[in-house]
Amino acid sequence: MQATLRQRTSSTVNKTALWVYRGLMALSLLLMLGGGVWFVAITGIVGHKDWDFNTYGLNPVLTAVSGGFLLVLTLIYFFTHPGLKAKSKPVWHDIKRDRWLYLLILPGIIAVFVFRYMPMYGIVIGFKKYRTKAGILFSQWVGMENFARFFRQPAAKNVIGNTLFIGVTQLLITFPVPIILALLLNELKSNRFRRSIQSVIYLPHFVSWVIMHTLLFSLFSVTSGLINKIIMSMGGKAINLLSDPNNFYGLIYGSSIWKEAGWGTIIYMAAIAGVDQEMYEAAYIDGANRFQRCRYITLPAISFSITTMLILSVGSIMGANFDQIMNLRSVATQNTVAQVIDTYVYDMGVDKGQHDLSTAIGLFQQVVNCILLFASNMVVKRLSGEGFF
Repeated sequence: MQATLRQRTSSTVNKTALWVYRGLMALSLLLMLGGGVWFVAITGIVGHKDWDFNTYGLNPVLTAVSGGFLLVLTLIYFFTHPGLKAKSKPVWHDIKRDRWLYLLILPGIIAVFVFRYMPMYGIVIGFKKYRTKAGILFSQWVGMENFARFFRQPAAKNVIGNTLFIGVTQLLITFPVPIILALLLNELKSNRFRRSIQSVIYLPHFVSWVIMHTLLFSLFSVTSGLINKIIMSMGGKAINLLSDPNNFYGLIYGSSIWKEAGWGTIIYMAAIAGVDQEMYEAAYIDGANRFQRCRYITLPAISFSITTMLILSVGSIMGANFDQIMNLRSVATQNTVAQVIDTYVYDMGVDKGQHDLSTAIGLFQQVVNCILLFASNMVVKRLSGEGFF
């Protein structure tokens, strides 16, 4: 009885200590983030002319520093509290055991932090009326005004609609192609022939979209394209594939499959290579034909790879391939069917110099992509029991 009571008390203490740790961690991160946002906002509100650090900047800096100090104390609490030993001991053991591996990976972490995370500071431009002379810090803080500006523009509906349409339809049309190709390649008996086919279908991936556009132009140009010349020599009418808005979506899907379908088979071929060959032999002895072996052995074996790639693809629906669309769009399509969020950000930011508006649009796009990523992972996990994270 006493042992049971002691065990329940210990369990309660562990849960309490864990919730305290989580609360302190959340508070420390909130203080650091809040202090940073406060400092960036107050500098923009006050402006360079009236700026005084002791009056305006000291409090937000102290808030962020206190958050960092609290974070250090929270980590000390995590590794020293008796009630958290069950969780902290394995972590500390892994750190001590693999300390040289962590040391080796440290330069990579620093590089990612410097070149990936530090530039994220620039997203504050999306909340300011950015002026080059004032700089990021002292440009006027306008809050959500840039986001409101975008949604008030007549082009916003068309841009978001095109992005979603291209993203969803491209996913539905192009996603199954690498899977089908991988399954077909797996059925080839000759290894030499299979490797030859793989080499041929991998090659387009290494060709840039600039060169790909040149190839398409040389094939489908109305005046000098090889395909159109053959059609006209047979008495047919030239196909305006590159400039006709009605043909743009077909151009996007076809060029995507041509360039990336072969490369996309790599991950599925790797998963298929890990399937136990004895399963195929047992199925063959039981009378299963090729289609049945593919359906009941190969597809279940690569289901996790398919799930992972599907989640990642859904998470990038709002990020239509910028390089592809930027190179394939023409004067007739650039403001209609080919105007997606990425190209609109380019037009606003680079061509027209509206860096604050383009930053706000890009931030909106990434937030939606994150929501789609987590939502797709949750749905797939509930349906199949397997998720990406």
